[in-house]
Amino acid sequence: MIDKNKDVLKRLQGLGLSAKEARVYLALLPHSGIGSSKIISATGLHGQFVYNALNKLEELGLAKHVIERGRKKFSAASPLRLLSLAEEKKQVAQNVARELQLRFQGAHEQDFEVFQGETSFIAHEFEMLETAESGSTICVIGGFGDRYFQTMGTEAGAYEEARLKKQVAVRYIGSLEQEETLKKLASSRRFFEFRVFPGLSTGVVNTNVYPGFVTLNIFGDPVLSFTITNKAVADGYKEFFESLWALSKP
Repeated sequence: MIDKNKDVLKRLQGLGLSAKEARVYLALLPHSGIGSSKIISATGLHGQFVYNALNKLEELGLAKHVIERGRKKFSAASPLRLLSLAEEKKQVAQNVARELQLRFQGAHEQDFEVFQGETSFIAHEFEMLETAESGSTICVIGGFGDRYFQTMGTEAGAYEEARLKKQVAVRYIGSLEQEETLKKLASSRRFFEFRVFPGLSTGVVNTNVYPGFVTLNIFGDPVLSFTITNKAVADGYKEFFESLWALSKP
């Protein structure tokens, strides 16, 4: 049990709680209304550390208290609150990253970056959209295994809202197997145009061509995204896309 508690404490710290806050939160979980003296006894922490931890846990929505006979009785809030805290931190991180990207001077004439995992993929999608000029176009060579919306998950709506605000269009070349799905998508997705290329099969890979850079997305486990920032490379991929577009079925 001690080893298990150590593991849980470590993971709680990974979510942003201090070691003392994590210990106090675990001490609260088995009880519904417990005094501070019992929490001090259960955790072995100095009283002031316990009071500070309780205040912080209440600020985070992970603890609450009632007054009984002039004394505070504390209880833990549902551990599901941790999911909300993680989502809030994610949103803050994305907003800060987008703001700081505008100040970033580290870009070179040619760069190569790799992004691994769904969280990195989603953040990078927003970053690329932020970089794209208003009214520009993203050219996509997809295929039967395109899992873009599945990977974006709940962030797809926010991305679409940002894309429409900048009026960034999408031109998509897909496989024949995708035709019906793409027709439905085109009827509901603004600034979206598609064609199908018989025989196209890119598996779990799609290629996104932006003005100035190219991204290869591999929707495996984990999802991987390779971005090449080079105008000449992007222009070459754009020419290839246009050739494929001309041969595709409207």
